[in-house]
Amino acid sequence: MNFTVKLDDKKLKVDVEGTNLKDVLLYCKPKERLVLMKKFGLGGDKGMPLQRIGMEYELTRERIRQIESQALMRFRRLIVGNDTYMSVLAEAKKILEAHGGILGEDVLVSKIVNRNLFKFNKAELKLILISDFDVTYLKRNKYLHKAFYIEPLYEDLLTKMVLYVNDYFTQRGKSQDLYEFIGVLKDNFLKEYKEVTFLKNDLFYIHFFPVIRGVCVFDGKVGFEVYPDVNPKTMKLKIYYTMKRINKPVHYQELPAKILDWFPNKSVKINTIHNELVKNNTIFVNLGLGRYGLKERGYEGGLVKEILVRIFEKNARPMSVKELCKEVLKEKMVSPNTVMLNLQKFKDLFERVDKGIYQLKKK
Repeated sequence: MNFTVKLDDKKLKVDVEGTNLKDVLLYCKPKERLVLMKKFGLGGDKGMPLQRIGMEYELTRERIRQIESQALMRFRRLIVGNDTYMSVLAEAKKILEAHGGILGEDVLVSKIVNRNLFKFNKAELKLILISDFDVTYLKRNKYLHKAFYIEPLYEDLLTKMVLYVNDYFTQRGKSQDLYEFIGVLKDNFLKEYKEVTFLKNDLFYIHFFPVIRGVCVFDGKVGFEVYPDVNPKTMKLKIYYTMKRINKPVHYQELPAKILDWFPNKSVKINTIHNELVKNNTIFVNLGLGRYGLKERGYEGGLVKEILVRIFEKNARPMSVKELCKEVLKEKMVSPNTVMLNLQKFKDLFERVDKGIYQLKKK
């Protein structure tokens, strides 16, 4: 079916009442209006890829892209000189300048929304930003996620930096301290690109790394997303990271709230956490009464008698019950009566040398 039959401007009716951009869209051709509405989800629906729009109207993706291009050009001409739209673009530029010249698409749009200065929703803001000539839209490609940036940054330079980042971590094979790596990039690019002032600004790199596909920044480190210390995906890794940050034993029932402080995007179930703690006992040590510590922090756990043996071997001298209780509590939550009971019960391991004083039994 040909284009004029499917999208005849004379017959096509497009409702723009559901969008705050209707004062501009009414002056676009109906087919342009339709493509913008569907592509950006302006009517409240989810945005639709060009290929799907083409399939719906039995047109090629390229033909829909041509209509989109025409629509964007008309939209640009219509908003030039309009104070409301110019204020949006000025605010976007101000935000980009304050963040090193580049931000991911969703990040920039969310920052504008959160300032609560304009009536436009996220979909509408995206269309307005893409229509600007000063703010450049970076479409998703095999190297980069969608983003917005401003001059003197340009896409060829960003791509060149991405290739360097990918080669660097391919050879290194592990993550690196964020600011150390920023220093590496500055050393390699500042001399050649002196006119790109944003390259001197640490904020540029901090906001550029998340735009690179396959790269993550987390907890002061940067590296490929396959590195667990910059992209802790599994519950085991999230528990491990959280316990390292807490840096002391913690009850498993307290962990969900602690984990959500660092990983707020997904709910955490207590049973899932407990199962991971039990299953990974080479990493997490049960210290008794539901408390767990990290083995790498020196916690070994085990039965009370095993802990007492380790304490005696470490100190290599007779010790009072009070001293022993204090040391045992560092590894396991038990009462003084339990410590005393173990000292008296396992006479093949411990012997009393004075009142309230015990030592390992000599073999």
